[in-house]
Amino acid sequence: MSLIRRGSIAVLGGIAVAGTVGAAAASLGGLSSSSLGSDDAIVASCDSDGIVVAYTTAWDATDQRYEVSAVSFSSVAAACNGLAYSATLSNGSTALATASGTVSLTSGAFSAPVSGVAATAVVGTSLVISG
Repeated sequence: MSLIRRGSIAVLGGIAVAGTVGAAAASLGGLSSSSLGSDDAIVASCDSDGIVVAYTTAWDATDQRYEVSAVSFSSVAAACNGLAYSATLSNGSTALATASGTVSLTSGAFSAPVSGVAATAVVGTSLVISG
C-alpha cells in the first residue's frame, strides 16, 4: 500500500470518528435557547431529552438597558414537577444572578424570576433540578 493511500485512509478514519462523536454529543440534550444566552449546563435526572430556555426582558429606563426579569424553562418532563431547582445566569465566568425554588409545571414549563441583570451580559444559563 502506498504512503499516500495510507495517509488518505488515516485522514478519512479520523473524519469518520469525529463525525460520530459530534453526532452523539448533539443527542445528549441539555439547555437550548432561541434568543439570549447559551447552553451552559443542565443536571436533571428527571428530564433526559433536554429543556428549552427563554428569557423575559424589559427596558430599564434608569440604567438605560434591557434587563432579564425571568428565565422560562419549557419542554420539562412531568417527572421534574415538585422537585427543587437552582438556576444561574452567567457572563461565562461569573454568576450574574441565581434563582431557586420548586418546579411547578404548567403545560411542561416553569419560570424563575431574576432581577437587575443586563441582557447583553448573559452568555450562559445553568439549571440544576434535584430531589
